[in-house]
Amino acid sequence: MKRSRVRLFVTALMLSAPFALKAQVTDCPQFPAPCPHSAQITEAMNAAGRMADNKVTEQEINMEASLRNTFTDLLQNIGRKHHWQVYELTESSYDRPDSFIGFTRWEATPYEKRPPHAYEISFMIIVNKDSLQAWRDWYTGDLQQQANQAVSDIKNDQQKTGDDKVLQSLTDSVQYYAQLSAKYMQDHYTEFAAAIQNNDQKAQKRYNDQITMYQKKQDAIMKKMQDRSNADYSASANSYDRLQKDQISKTEQFVNASVLLVHFAVNQSLVGFGLSDGGQRSISPQHVLKVAGAYYAGLLKNPSVSDRQSYLVNEYDYLYDHPSYVATVLYGKWLSQRTSFNLVQAAYRANSANTNLTTIKPVKCDKVQNFAIHLEGRPDYIRQVLNELDTGALEKLSVQ
Repeated sequence: MKRSRVRLFVTALMLSAPFALKAQVTDCPQFPAPCPHSAQITEAMNAAGRMADNKVTEQEINMEASLRNTFTDLLQNIGRKHHWQVYELTESSYDRPDSFIGFTRWEATPYEKRPPHAYEISFMIIVNKDSLQAWRDWYTGDLQQQANQAVSDIKNDQQKTGDDKVLQSLTDSVQYYAQLSAKYMQDHYTEFAAAIQNNDQKAQKRYNDQITMYQKKQDAIMKKMQDRSNADYSASANSYDRLQKDQISKTEQFVNASVLLVHFAVNQSLVGFGLSDGGQRSISPQHVLKVAGAYYAGLLKNPSVSDRQSYLVNEYDYLYDHPSYVATVLYGKWLSQRTSFNLVQAAYRANSANTNLTTIKPVKCDKVQNFAIHLEGRPDYIRQVLNELDTGALEKLSVQ
């Protein structure tokens, strides 16, 4: 496949720092496996700060501590059996059910009237240390060399037309809109993450429309650049294509051979199956799993091909972007009817009295009414962990 000199030059801007992946933590002994998100974990552990002004009650903090210990112990027991390393990846520090509730109103809401307290925590399990080392060697060796060669080829091709002032002006315009897009994503990421958390489709569309607008601006300018320069830049095109294909295929291979990501989500109002289609509709798993005591269990194989974003776990993420396999296991009480986006609904949503801030709750906010487990990795490792997980301990977590 041929790539235009224009697009390759823009790519060179990114490849010049090939391992500075956006917002992904990279400074840890486990890298290139996802690193612990220390800032998020520290914030979650800051009980005094989070309880200030009644943002989170002492009962909710105690609930989180108990769940953290339980989930950690369950996975560590499996890890010790197989000599696997288990470490926490990230953890939530929610202060309100959603961002539409103002702090003043929320801080005035007593424990007895609070809706179910949501909590999330993710872990990484290194299931094969040798594969992880092979991944690290490839990442710092062959991949780095390929990236350097691609950058060199792209820059050499760019220099061939370095005196073309019109082309340079168009290139500057592409960079300008790329920077605007990056700044918008950085400035609005927290707002976008909240929109996803709250299933706010309008806010998600507003964010995506703005990003699309910037992309269309860049594409239009690139078209002008392509029309101006039609030379065959085979060296840079070939080296870039080899780099991209190798990075995608090898990353998927090493991730699935080396690690398993396990995510617990407690008292969630809505839960999906880990992957969504182009219309943001959660994709149903194709295979049923047998897990003792579970309301539902299924394994989903990603119907889409992997790309460079598939195995990113960014700063505020609990899961991969879109991995090759993800299992979903649900415990507790859920409604049989799913939403129009194929999301499973918590049973407590059936009565608004369970979610408002005005009525005393028969089931207090610090009680576990449901929880979901997502496992992302190779299917045999997913099944092994589910088979060895203490399902009896899991069943006891939920209010009966």
